[in-house]
Amino acid sequence: MTVKWVGKRMMLGILVLFILSFLSFFMMHAGPGSSATAYYGGNAQMLSAAEKERINQVFALDRPLMVQYGAWLKETVQGNLGMSAKEGRPVAEILWERLPNTLLLIGTSLVCIVGCSIWLGLKAGMHPGSLLDRSLTTFSIASSSIPAFWLGILFVYLFSVQLGMLPSSGMQSIGGNGGLIDKLQHLIMPVAVVVLTHVGIYARFLQDSVKVEAESYYVMAARANGVDERELQRGMIRNALIPYLNYLAMTIPSFFGGSVIVESLFSWAGLGQMMAKSVMVKDYPVLMGGIMLTGVIVVCSLVVIDVVTFVLNPKLRKGELGT
Repeated sequence: MTVKWVGKRMMLGILVLFILSFLSFFMMHAGPGSSATAYYGGNAQMLSAAEKERINQVFALDRPLMVQYGAWLKETVQGNLGMSAKEGRPVAEILWERLPNTLLLIGTSLVCIVGCSIWLGLKAGMHPGSLLDRSLTTFSIASSSIPAFWLGILFVYLFSVQLGMLPSSGMQSIGGNGGLIDKLQHLIMPVAVVVLTHVGIYARFLQDSVKVEAESYYVMAARANGVDERELQRGMIRNALIPYLNYLAMTIPSFFGGSVIVESLFSWAGLGQMMAKSVMVKDYPVLMGGIMLTGVIVVCSLVVIDVVTFVLNPKLRKGELGT
């Protein structure tokens, strides 16, 4: 692996973040309503035109959008994400409070999804025509078609209302100590919703990749030459994992998009719930901070997966190193 190759990926990631910030900033301000709504507070109807104008001047909301974006970008590059218009606290402080909760939810879900999908995909792909092979095809279509919010409501009704087995919302029970067991109980249903709506399609993708490898010419030639079946299967699995990892990398942003629904539904105090509330009250500094932090996490995740793919795929290494 070369430093030049990693540097290219990092520069591309910075460009993506710049485009993300530009589009997000202007799309927010293109929406209906005033961007100063959050600064007015609950007494917006009682404020005079002069008072509103003074607030706009204090927070530079009366300047052209391009000037506002340039000022925001300059401060952000220096590490200053501004102050929340609604809470009056630094945006960075709010983000760091929420970030661990989102990483816990998405990280746990990804571990379960990757582990289960690899096991199911490899088992089904290595045994074409088996019951598992046929069942996985049906399951993947069904699971990917179920809306996350509908499944979440169903889980709340079944496991919280009817059976009373799991808490319906929040991160800790009322009057609880917020310990590990309590947090795990609150984590089960959100993670289950994310896993069940994603694991089928990932397993199906790997299943098809394994089947493609099994029917390839090099596998037939290797078997004809008496290559050990276990060694051949290891090679097939390694080659099948490369497109699987690429697909995983392309769909990572969807986890953060989906977390907005899941966190809001289960009142999980993460970035997704925070951004949903910020949209409602037009707290643009917090919303922009959440979008950019999510973008940084996604870009870093893509770079890591690119590095793993680089290590697994000899063709990439040969092309990069010019051998």
